[in-house]
Amino acid sequence: MSDEKISINTKNVESSVPQKESNIASQHKTQTQSASAQLSADAEMEEEAAGQPAAYSMRPAFGESFPLPIVKNIINSTMAAKLKDKIYDKDIAKIWTREIADEVNQQIVASPKVKRYKHVVQVMLGQELGAGSTYLSRCCWDCDCDTSVTEVFTNTSLFCVCTVFGTYQY
Repeated sequence: MSDEKISINTKNVESSVPQKESNIASQHKTQTQSASAQLSADAEMEEEAAGQPAAYSMRPAFGESFPLPIVKNIINSTMAAKLKDKIYDKDIAKIWTREIADEVNQQIVASPKVKRYKHVVQVMLGQELGAGSTYLSRCCWDCDCDTSVTEVFTNTSLFCVCTVFGTYQY
């Protein structure tokens, strides 16, 4: 009788061992799959990061400076379109300055060349009386990265000065 019990017990032990090994094998398989999925996700992130500029760049890359010719063209075309053949009226001048500033701002934002730059548009409109005037603006900035552009429009009745300040966003 003791021999039968021993053989039965060994059968139970042998039958339970493959189940444990199969559980361990399935756990190992799922861990391997999740590890390979993580590795592929990490590889994809590294590939994406390689195509993008570093997020910590402190200066614009060569050729990515504030596009002064494009901004000058936007300012000149906007002022000419809004103020051509206009006669100065102090009540309407407020509306014209706001329209010019808004349109210049929208066109600069729509330009794909202005990346990582914040900009401020300032417009001054006055009556042309033949006397001189002084226009002054002041700002603290980084001389290597930041810049400004100013354009003037005049006709027989009025003058308009538009300045765009472009500051690099660190």
